[in-house]
Amino acid sequence: MKLKNKVIGTTLGVIASFFVFISVPEIANAGECSAADPCLTYAMLDSAGTVINIIVCQPSVCGSGIWDGRKVVPQVAATPEGQNQGGYYNPAGSGREVVHSNGTFTMNNNVPTTNADVVVNTTVDVVTNTTSTETSTVTVSKSAGNASTFSYEDTVGKSPSEISFTTLPLPNNTSATVSATDVSSTSTTTESTTFEERKTAEEVSSILIQRNLTLLQSKISRLLALLDAWIKK
Repeated sequence: MKLKNKVIGTTLGVIASFFVFISVPEIANAGECSAADPCLTYAMLDSAGTVINIIVCQPSVCGSGIWDGRKVVPQVAATPEGQNQGGYYNPAGSGREVVHSNGTFTMNNNVPTTNADVVVNTTVDVVTNTTSTETSTVTVSKSAGNASTFSYEDTVGKSPSEISFTTLPLPNNTSATVSATDVSSTSTTTESTTFEERKTAEEVSSILIQRNLTLLQSKISRLLALLDAWIKK
C-alpha cells in the first residue's frame, strides 16, 4: 500500500529588490533645522529630470530651485519639528533610477525578477517501508518589475514608513520566460518558453497549446499566479 503522507507547497522568490534606498543626504543647511525653516530632502536633477543626488537643505537656501548650479526640487518633507527624514535615490545604470517630472517622482524598476513555486509530494510504501519523492517546480522570470510614483505632497506629515506609493502597470513590451520541471525517482521533464510581450491569461494558455508545451499547460494556474500583474486584463 502506498500512502501520500506529505504535500508541501512553497513559493520561493529570487526577486531583485525593488525598494529604493532611503539615503542620508548631503547637507546644505543655512542654520538649525526648525519648523519655520525645515530641513527638507531636496532632489538634485540632471537635464532629463533624473535624480543624481539628494541633499538636506532648507527653503532659505534652496527655495530658489538652484543649489550649487544644479536644479533642485523638494522630495521628502521634514518632520513637524523640521528634522530631515532621508530620501530616495539610486545611481545611474542601476535600473532603479528615480526621475522627476511635473511634480511626480517615478521610482523605476527596470531589472529582471524571478519567482519560483515548488511543490514536493512524498509517498510512503508501507509494505516495503520505502519513500519516494516527486518535485514539481514552476518558474517565471520577467524582464522588469513594476515602477511606482509619489509626490512631495505625499510625504508631508508622514514618516517614511507611512508614505503611499502608486504602483504603475508594467509596460506592454515586458517579456517573460516561463519554465516547469517535474522530477521523480525515474525521470526528469522540463519545458520552457518566452513571451516577448504581455499577454492575457487566455492568450498564454492558447500559445502553450500551440507550442505543444503540455507540461507547462498542465500547470497553467500556477504559472498565471506567478505572472500576476504581467498578465493583461
